[in-house]
Amino acid sequence: MFKQLKVNVIRKFVRKHLGRDIAPLENMANHPDFMIAYAQFSQALEKVNLVDRKLKVLGQIRAAKLVECPF
Repeated sequence: MFKQLKVNVIRKFVRKHLGRDIAPLENMANHPDFMIAYAQFSQALEKVNLVDRKLKVLGQIRAAKLVECPF
């Protein structure tokens, strides 16, 4: 019961942050345990300030390009 509530909160946050739903999120919503763990991991990465924010974004863009991410 609480898992579905957490999934809905995560989806709402992503929609607010990105402006729309994304395909990987729809797939992860079918596996709430994975989605919750992934969201916690993502939040932990965002909080770490050992590397400059611009460098983090650059790394994300580079990684997305390497795996040919359409987003």
